[in-house]
Amino acid sequence: MKTVLISGGENAVPAEYLQQIRDAGIELECKKCIGEAEVEEFSRGADLIWMFGPNRGLTGDVLKRLPECKGIFRSGSGLDALPCAEAEALGIAVLNTPESIAECVAEHAVALLFALIRQIPQYDSRVRKGFNWGETPGLNWHITGRTLGLVGYGRIARHVEEMVKGFHMNVIHYDPFAPDSLPLDELLAKSDYVSLHCPLTDETRNLIDRRRLKLMKKNALLVNTSRGPVIDENALAEAIRDGIIGGAALDVMVDEPPQPDNPLFGLDNVIITPHVAAFSADFEKNFWSCSAKKVIDFAERLKK
Repeated sequence: MKTVLISGGENAVPAEYLQQIRDAGIELECKKCIGEAEVEEFSRGADLIWMFGPNRGLTGDVLKRLPECKGIFRSGSGLDALPCAEAEALGIAVLNTPESIAECVAEHAVALLFALIRQIPQYDSRVRKGFNWGETPGLNWHITGRTLGLVGYGRIARHVEEMVKGFHMNVIHYDPFAPDSLPLDELLAKSDYVSLHCPLTDETRNLIDRRRLKLMKKNALLVNTSRGPVIDENALAEAIRDGIIGGAALDVMVDEPPQPDNPLFGLDNVIITPHVAAFSADFEKNFWSCSAKKVIDFAERLKK
């Protein structure tokens, strides 16, 4: 099987994982390709096109001109950067490695939620500015016994559910593909806290809009570690500013990096991290070992 990595040269992947792939009898070529023409030229004759991060050069039109292509693979979780509809129409497999980052993203989602509930960044800032130690903290939230609503119920959401069990939280979920799923509007109305774990699709873009924000409890908190455009950011800023919900913690945004005048920046009860949920001390090992295994497993499938 011939595989082409279009996101970087040989030095983009640790040598041991490149060697694992080649030891499996797979021909592997690596190059950072920019633009459709370069992707098409480099990928000609390849069975599998591999990328990490977005690559605007891999489009549906390019796939149509690569008849030998049998699969496209993005290391990581999200598939919104891939031409999935065109690949499906052409009978091309679409692969990713959500298992490589699921636990890390879940940890970050829980950390954001707890930091928001306990107001840790806000109080840290106040202490540094001369907080009156005799003042009673105005905390409006609690963890134990509260209801957490998970929007999307895949690997990451299930990890979150497992992690909060020790806090005796009541966990409910919405996912059109999962059993025992509540309708989304009902979940939003019942949840004290909501954590988003759905992919970005045409159906989930602006899923959390002005109407749905108004369904949430007055003091509800919203966490997003999925994709920024799942939330209407202007509507979210309005909802927090007007006291419709209590606050939000976001690892992903519509624009990355966000514009300096983003309305969420002016709100005290918003925590923002720079799309780092997948990263930890174990990231590189998990990311590349899962990627190498996925390439090798796909080669084995083609042999059958």
